[in-house]
Amino acid sequence: MEGNMNHYLQDFLDYLYDQDKSEQTIRAYLADLSAFSRWIEERTEDPFSPHIITPLDIVNYRRHLQDNKKSPATINRHIASLSSFCKWSCDMNLIPTNPIENIKGVSRESIGPKSLERREQLALIRAVQKTGKRRDLAIINLLLHTGIRVSELCSLRKGDLVIEGRRAMIKISKGKGNKMRYVPLNSTALKSLYSHIGSLENPSPEPHEDRHMFHGQKGNPLTERGARHLIKKYAYNAKMAWVSPHALRHTCAKNLIDAGQPIDRVAKILGHSSINTTSIYTMPTEADLQHAVESVSWT
Repeated sequence: MEGNMNHYLQDFLDYLYDQDKSEQTIRAYLADLSAFSRWIEERTEDPFSPHIITPLDIVNYRRHLQDNKKSPATINRHIASLSSFCKWSCDMNLIPTNPIENIKGVSRESIGPKSLERREQLALIRAVQKTGKRRDLAIINLLLHTGIRVSELCSLRKGDLVIEGRRAMIKISKGKGNKMRYVPLNSTALKSLYSHIGSLENPSPEPHEDRHMFHGQKGNPLTERGARHLIKKYAYNAKMAWVSPHALRHTCAKNLIDAGQPIDRVAKILGHSSINTTSIYTMPTEADLQHAVESVSWT
């Protein structure tokens, strides 16, 4: 929709850029609003604009997403994107009232995000060790043991590995909201990272400290798409095609909570600005509930 974007959407995206929203957030808004604009244009046969949106349209669109088996989190993200767009439209005096003002999202299930159980984590690691490079093992171990986002992983440079006495950590310079933080490395992640760094032969023109930590096949810095493809490949080999980089982040958080770590520490490691975001990892997963009922089985 980029080349022929509706001018209301373009104006709204310009506003988001002015508000210093991240590229990832802006892409999500664009995807959500583009989907809604196509849906409402088909229903009304009018070009998309804030003026054609009614409360009933939003309720029907929410039902449309539910009928298409979208998760509560996805539906609520769509509603939040629409809410921001409608509020902006009101603030700009494009419409007299906000059509979404009293419309809520859908109830989230009180189930924690899907994460890998211990045996699945080991199966994934074995799949990497079987056919992968030291780089690939370092990537998987970093995501599993630090919970960093895939965008943060791809932005890492050699100089972001910080050793202070017996403490090792990585500096995340380009975290969500451009916030910087330091994430500690345990011995598993550090050993894997050292092994990867020791295997590099890259005579790059960049100063050593400025070189990217991870590179793709052609020697360019690893992209988010490349990292996702890499993880999907090993997940498929381990017969867990559902696994994504974000699932590894969920797994790290769940491992920390299960190990009894306080929620404020877990929030700090993950880069959450509020522990409310982290609290979802204290919810039992479907696997936890299955284990619970199995524990009282008679057979």
